[in-house]
Amino acid sequence: MRLKILIYMNEESSSSGKNDLKELIRSTNEKFIKEDLIPFLKIPSYTSNREGVKEAKDFITSYISNFCEKVVEIEGEMNPLLLAEVDGDFKDRLLIYMMYDTQPVNKDADWMINPFGAEITDLPKPLDKLDKVIIARGSYNSKTPLLCFLNVVKLLKKEKKLPVSLMFLIDGEEELGSPSLLNVLKKKRTMFNSCIDAYYPSIKQDLNGTSVLKLGYKGILSLTIKVTSLNAETHSAFSSMIPNPAQDLIYVLNGIYSENRFKINSLSVPYKMTEKEKKIIDDLVESIDLGIVKEKAGIRQTLKDDPNIIFIDYLFNPTFNISNLKSGYFENGVRNIVANKAECNIDIRFAHNISVNLIFEEIKKKVKDLTRNLKSNCEIIQNMSYNRSIVREDSILVKSLVDSFKELGFTTQIWPISAAAAPLSHIQSQLGLNFIVGGLGIGGYAHAPNEFVQVNSIQNTRLSNYLFLKNYSDLYCEK
Repeated sequence: MRLKILIYMNEESSSSGKNDLKELIRSTNEKFIKEDLIPFLKIPSYTSNREGVKEAKDFITSYISNFCEKVVEIEGEMNPLLLAEVDGDFKDRLLIYMMYDTQPVNKDADWMINPFGAEITDLPKPLDKLDKVIIARGSYNSKTPLLCFLNVVKLLKKEKKLPVSLMFLIDGEEELGSPSLLNVLKKKRTMFNSCIDAYYPSIKQDLNGTSVLKLGYKGILSLTIKVTSLNAETHSAFSSMIPNPAQDLIYVLNGIYSENRFKINSLSVPYKMTEKEKKIIDDLVESIDLGIVKEKAGIRQTLKDDPNIIFIDYLFNPTFNISNLKSGYFENGVRNIVANKAECNIDIRFAHNISVNLIFEEIKKKVKDLTRNLKSNCEIIQNMSYNRSIVREDSILVKSLVDSFKELGFTTQIWPISAAAAPLSHIQSQLGLNFIVGGLGIGGYAHAPNEFVQVNSIQNTRLSNYLFLKNYSDLYCEK
């Protein structure tokens, strides 16, 4: 693992008062969007684009150069990670995890505009009610919250008003499942000795402006299954006498998951909610509008009709998703052949408090048993994995965020867990730190065409960043 250490000097001036700082953030918002955020969103930093990732990494390094005491660049399996220290009013540090890589674009034709044009425009109905938005890959997940937070810290350092010292951990491989993160946390453990809690800045308001704060994230296991034969692609007239990798792959998949249930022990048992989770769910069901959740995600069709059942399944049911499945002939016309290879990518998400390694070992054993009598060769590859993560509702991380939202006039919905996944469990298991994800701002279509962030909500993103840091500092000092 190669380290490149860059030392920078601070540039500071002075001012005073919480209201003065809030007004400073408001007065600089338009300039921030135009001169900082939009140029950053124009950088095509999807994970596999080495040139774009380097440009984004260099942008961030330059951006923080005037207010970080030290920046460390760590070589990853594909892209670098950045570690940076920022001194505040007390020595203990809050660990800030962020990411600068994004999902790929996939289909340019499905985008209203250039996905890396970062243009300010309107969305079609029904989301035209949001007024102006910035459309760009990474605008919602998660380059906007990253740069908003860095900008607020930059302002606070310049005003000599940063209330708590920080350690930035900025990942360039999150969309790959953060393959280098665990090793960094293990091998560089002493670099995090001063860290007391961890926070992932994000934008998490629904379309009505309510803040959605989730107390944890599902675990995830991503797999690739490849099935091959020794034959060339052969005329289908021979299909009765030769192995068919496409059919064998379907057979394997049905042996792992079919009829909406898992065929492995660890995930075949339904998730059992705690009494606290039941109470949170009961409160949520009375207040949540699932239609808003679906509208923001672009969902038009669901498996079930009962919104309460849909919502509970969404949060707690383990999922088996086939994100691609390919085999055979894909060109124009029809070609009747027996394919000699088939493969698919799968992601499994789970709220269960079990090890992702246990799930993987069970699947490997199941696949071995299923393919024992097959002539095709079957290979299973683990792409990414991490366990679920949970934080207590009464932690000062949660209270600091909720109080900051309230001060800006927004109510908060507490969710027991997110149906999404994030590598927070690595930080919890290796560093023993509580971890929370949250913040103000409205955006949507993560991982999909026309990903967006609402322009008018960006000011609240930055204000909530500042108030969170101030509230956290006050509560931590009281403790």
